[in-house]
Amino acid sequence: MDGLYGLRHIKHMTRLATAIGSFPLNNPVICGSGEPVMTEAGIRAALRAGAAGGIAKSVNENPAGGRQLDKADYVRLDALGYPTSEQGVSLFNRSGLSQRDTADWFASIATIDNDARMDGAFVAASIVYAGADGAVELASLARHAGLRVLELNVGAPHASEAAPGAIVQETDPARLTALVRRVRAATQGMQLWIKLTGLSSNLPGLALAAREGGADAVCMMGRFMGLVPDLTTFAPLLGTSAAYGGGWALPIVCRFLALTRKAAGASFPLMGTNGVRSGEDVLRMALCGASAVEVLSATMSEGFSAISRMILELNSFLTERNMNFRELIGRAADGLAGYAEQPDLPGRWRDFVPPETISDADTSL
Repeated sequence: MDGLYGLRHIKHMTRLATAIGSFPLNNPVICGSGEPVMTEAGIRAALRAGAAGGIAKSVNENPAGGRQLDKADYVRLDALGYPTSEQGVSLFNRSGLSQRDTADWFASIATIDNDARMDGAFVAASIVYAGADGAVELASLARHAGLRVLELNVGAPHASEAAPGAIVQETDPARLTALVRRVRAATQGMQLWIKLTGLSSNLPGLALAAREGGADAVCMMGRFMGLVPDLTTFAPLLGTSAAYGGGWALPIVCRFLALTRKAAGASFPLMGTNGVRSGEDVLRMALCGASAVEVLSATMSEGFSAISRMILELNSFLTERNMNFRELIGRAADGLAGYAEQPDLPGRWRDFVPPETISDADTSL
């Protein structure tokens, strides 16, 4: 799609330029890894829509990860958590990995990455690993294919539900440092980005562990696991627990971005994911420290035009204020204060309770 929503228009919006460390991006919107970018056609569509880059559908070394795709299922949920045929605000699903031969897949996406380079965009390989040795082997394949970026996903939410050994999720900082160090050795000359789980309260610690292992950046945070009872059948929706994300998750992600920026410093690049549905959401994550964001669920609801829409909304916001995207990165995070630092507001709680809570006898409160 060219013209108003196409790459030819969007790539010249210079006020959107950003970077992941030393890796420049035309804009901060990246198409995240998932079913929409399961094929070469999907990846090219994401790039035509204006995405700064795309993270190709993930692979791993265990055939069980690919077989899980045959059991994948999906449902969109509205703001109240009910299934909807509309775009919805949340995606509830169980998923699997690409079933393509890994060497063939990496060669194919490397060809697209080479084409994308001409427009200042990129295509990255993604690994959802089953073991450290396999991660190193696949990382080496990605480098030999000529890819410039590898995202190692250590936070896939499906790990707890998939077949034993199919997917690993890492929440231990020491083990993560060791893993990243090994993958870093196999990816010299590439960008190495680590995608972290949403199922840990220690995101800053994991980010520091990834940095210590040699990561160029981290992306946070993966979706949560949930269970939705169906009020028609009284059974679990989809029959299982499943990954759950949506616009409601954005404040949670923003908090962990800000805390991680405080822990790791402003110089360590962060990316945000989970909850982005608009250009304004991109800005919210940027204000909390994200140099770029990964979006996926919106493309599963709207198509790749969701990427174009977000970029145009973002550009409109910045143009109206005569600002550049880079100026906003970390502004809210750097102003984040604790409870004890806030001014006293005696009696403020009264404005948020039913009138029956306060009686004439409570005047001393």
